[in-house]
Amino acid sequence: MDDYDFNKIGMELKRLRTEQSYTQEQIAADLGCTVSFVSNIENNRTKLNLRVLCYYAKLCNVTIDSILKAGLTNESQENISKERDNELLNTVHQFSPEQQDKIIKTLKYVYELS
Repeated sequence: MDDYDFNKIGMELKRLRTEQSYTQEQIAADLGCTVSFVSNIENNRTKLNLRVLCYYAKLCNVTIDSILKAGLTNESQENISKERDNELLNTVHQFSPEQQDKIIKTLKYVYELS
C-alpha cells in the first residue's frame, strides 16, 4: 500500500462526489455513517475501507481501479509505465520484421484517429 497516496485518493473521491452533485450528507445517509466520517475519508484523516471504495465507484459509475490510479505515487506510475513498455516490446519481438512493420503502421494509424 506504500504505492498509494491516500490524500490523492481522498481528493479523487471528493471530486467524483461533487462532479455527480452529491453532498457528504447524502453519502453518509447511504453508507449509514456520519458526515464527519465521509469528510475524514475524503481528507485522509480516516483509513479508507473497501466498502466505501466500492460505494463511491458504483455511485459514480467508475471502476475501483480508476479511483486507485488517481492515488498512485509517481514512482509507482513510472514502474507501471516501464512494465508496460517491456511487455509491449516483448510482444512485438515475437513477430517477424515484416509483421512488426505492419503493427507499427497500424498503431500509428489508430493513434492518428484518436
